[in-house]
Amino acid sequence: MTKEKRFIIYNYVELISSILFTLVCISFKLDISLLAFSASLLMTGACVYFGYFKFIRPKDASHPLVYYKLVQYLPFILLFSFIVRRAGNEGTTFAYDVISVILWCLVFVSSLIVSYFMNPKRIKTLLTSFKTQPEKKKKMTPGKKVLFEAIDWVDALVQAVFMVLLLQIFVIQLYQIPSESMVPQFLIGDRVAVTKLNCGPKFPLTDVGIPTFTKYKRGDVVVLRNPHYRIDRKSEVKSVVSQLVYMLSFMTVNINTDENGNLKYDPLVKRICGQPGEQLVMQDGVLYARTKASDEFKAVDLDNKFATWNLNALPLKDKMGVQDLRMSPADYQQMLDLEEERRNFDLNVASFRANEIVSSVRKYAADDLTAAFTAPDLDNMNIFVAAPSIAGEIAYSEQGLQWFQNFMTSWINGMNEPADIYSQANFKMNVMMKMKFGELILRYSELFASGKTYGQLNEDEEAKKMLQDAYVMIWYVSGLLDERNMPVFPANASDGTPQYIPENCFFMMGDNRFNSLDLRHSNVSFEASLTQYDTLSLTYTSMMEPQYINQKLILGKPVYRIWPLNRIGTIKSAK
Repeated sequence: MTKEKRFIIYNYVELISSILFTLVCISFKLDISLLAFSASLLMTGACVYFGYFKFIRPKDASHPLVYYKLVQYLPFILLFSFIVRRAGNEGTTFAYDVISVILWCLVFVSSLIVSYFMNPKRIKTLLTSFKTQPEKKKKMTPGKKVLFEAIDWVDALVQAVFMVLLLQIFVIQLYQIPSESMVPQFLIGDRVAVTKLNCGPKFPLTDVGIPTFTKYKRGDVVVLRNPHYRIDRKSEVKSVVSQLVYMLSFMTVNINTDENGNLKYDPLVKRICGQPGEQLVMQDGVLYARTKASDEFKAVDLDNKFATWNLNALPLKDKMGVQDLRMSPADYQQMLDLEEERRNFDLNVASFRANEIVSSVRKYAADDLTAAFTAPDLDNMNIFVAAPSIAGEIAYSEQGLQWFQNFMTSWINGMNEPADIYSQANFKMNVMMKMKFGELILRYSELFASGKTYGQLNEDEEAKKMLQDAYVMIWYVSGLLDERNMPVFPANASDGTPQYIPENCFFMMGDNRFNSLDLRHSNVSFEASLTQYDTLSLTYTSMMEPQYINQKLILGKPVYRIWPLNRIGTIKSAK
């Protein structure tokens, strides 16, 4: 078979595939999907007219340029139709998507081959049986030549944009690091190349694509969809459209925003820390894991190699590129000291002292205890701020004294309940703060009994020291607790049976643990109790909501840092 006959066959494959693809773009829904058929029909019709009726059938190669350009743009217009067809209110079925993808791939491959042979340098020697051969280029005036060159440059640029878009969807994508969640691995502004081909890339708005060949493991750095945003058909349509607009505007217009109009942090770059078949817990910055083969939680040594807590300890060259060190060396040491104090805290001693404090406060109470009392807010900060007024109310209210007794002792029956290290630690922190609050109320009661006024309470050095200690615990609970620790995840079943991360699912965290909104957290805050084993537990504002994601939400793996120049290099997984 001659090259000319093969060329004709490729043309027929391209045109027939395009016609069939246009037919599967037909939509009967009154939504945006109607546009898919129109766009595909216009482009396919133009290709059939200029390709078959003006080029192949009459064997006329005198003016092949129009058909040549249509062939080059055909796959991109049909890809646009493919996306729009699935952007309607109901979408399409998996089988329908498979058929559409096969037809598009036929169009894409055949158009590449046809474009290759239709290159002006090749077509002259190819079409030997055509009645009319391509005309020789005519000399153009300087003005026409400039205009032609400008159009040619625009044409090349637009085609390059479309090709880059295809490469980004299926092969490799450039990603700019937007935050410091992965310090020191990545700094803000780092640009990395992300490989996607072996990570199961899919056609936009479908589950049809290349199978995943990568075997993900703990320590791998991956790019993933941000699960903090709603991931449904509507959001996916907006994400795909925004990517198209971003590329067609030469990266000047980004419409990938959330419901409030803020730019989305999507996708994310994180590190795999939890694997299928594991149950995790994190306490005092140490990640522990267990599996069905072992009931015991054991420290994950690999996690310690990339988890970063004290940014002040980084090498100077890395530290200079960090914008937010989060805490000073003194603050970091204060955090470690508080955690050590909590670990050594004796609950038995505390239970005895709690009853002592209650008895002592009652001794300082007034004779007339008929005043009304309103139970205070149990937020860990608010209750200390209100301590002077609470002490004043307790002194004149039997109801207040009873509340204080219940508050100081409500945890005692739960002393032996917490079973895991996270629950034990939070239980102790709750008791530590209650004991500090009780000591403060006792001191205020003593001061009131000695004739001190509210204004004079702030002058007492002993009370000041208690408040300073309390504010360190408030600082930890309100600002560090949810970043430094994580409850057992996945949570046990209601009967206590351990649950594990399912197959093909993974848990990710940022390396910079104090500055990473990752899979430990939700993006919505709520009021949480420090412990479930105390009916009057102190509370704090939490965002803790651990989750794992299916590997289909993993978009790729960063393989090479291309910017800045002094940090260029390959990106390796932790070992």
